[in-house]
Amino acid sequence: ADRVVGMRLARSVRLSARALLAHRARAALAVASVGAGVAAVVLARAVGAGVEGEVRARVEAVGLDLLVVRAAEVPRSPARPELRGPATSLRLDDWAAIGRLPAVAHAAPAAEAPVRVKAGGAAMATRMLGTTAEYPAVRRFRVARGRFLTVDDDRAARRVVVLGARVADELFAGDPVGRELRLQRIPFQVVGVLAPRGALADGDEDNQVLVPVRTALRRVTNRTALSAIFVRVRDPAALRAAEAEVAARLAARHRPARDGRPDFEVQHAAAGAAMQRATADSLRTLTAGIAAVALGLGGSGVMALMLLSVRERTAEIGLRVAVGARPRYVVVQFLLESTALALVGWASGLALGLAGAAAVAAGTRWPAAASADGVWLSLGVALAAGLVFGAVPARRAARVPPLRALRTR
Repeated sequence: ADRVVGMRLARSVRLSARALLAHRARAALAVASVGAGVAAVVLARAVGAGVEGEVRARVEAVGLDLLVVRAAEVPRSPARPELRGPATSLRLDDWAAIGRLPAVAHAAPAAEAPVRVKAGGAAMATRMLGTTAEYPAVRRFRVARGRFLTVDDDRAARRVVVLGARVADELFAGDPVGRELRLQRIPFQVVGVLAPRGALADGDEDNQVLVPVRTALRRVTNRTALSAIFVRVRDPAALRAAEAEVAARLAARHRPARDGRPDFEVQHAAAGAAMQRATADSLRTLTAGIAAVALGLGGSGVMALMLLSVRERTAEIGLRVAVGARPRYVVVQFLLESTALALVGWASGLALGLAGAAAVAAGTRWPAAASADGVWLSLGVALAAGLVFGAVPARRAARVPPLRALRTR
């Protein structure tokens, strides 16, 4: 019995292959419809998996015990429309006061500004960050070469600079430590290079240069206000309490704005992590939506081809039924054809999707990592397109009356 079933299956496979090869153009269109859908699923899932991995890495790198104090936006006033942007009330004294709080393990000031840097014949736009020796402990940065800024560098307002990984790669060939860099036409000596960190939602942390905060304020920006204060708390479980303590200390030192609101904001990394997780969840939902659309588009192409094939092969089907073929064997044959189309489309779509993911990763530096679940999801989409949308033409073929079919010969 098994041998008979095997022979019938082999015969069905041969008939299906012959029928598909007889109409190569139509088969290619059906394969392309499935392949396009599969490629979209693979690409979306690859980008989504890359973003999820990046979110996890960022949360682990930054930690959930980080607070960021920033100046609040100046309230708009019809009488003074030119007053806008962040307040200029954060000072180095505020940083020192926050650093003395019992709940605070480390605190580092930040004076940020867009700058242009040049070394030899190479130049680029980047971001300057004026800070202190505590910054690596607060933001969990690691020095790859040379050293970081010291307390003496800041006290003396020395013209020394630590480069982000991208800045070092673009401006220097070889080790930049000890070489000169011009920042806003002011000469600085490179003393260190940070290990790569990558891009976050608020900027590329490898595209920055770090100088002593007093150097930034006195020699580069010529101002006294800080952009932010980064705070690492002692106990991550008491983050909310530490946030309230920092806010209370600053509220005691600052007068509120005209509308009664404080002129500063205290943000915590947990909120940023939640937003990043929400982004990853949105990407998963997008992938599911693309899979549904791909199933519809690919399946429609398969169904259209199979319905046309049933109409053209009515005589063949009727003859097979007349000589004793059971309807289920006819159903199996047409399901084999639709599944074969779907699998060929899956293979081509998988290759196209993986190539697209590699191109996205190489061209945009956006993480796009091929994942096993994305491959299996795309295979499921392709098989569903072949089996579900091939079932209707297969059942229609099995119900062809033999007498009517034979009259069409």
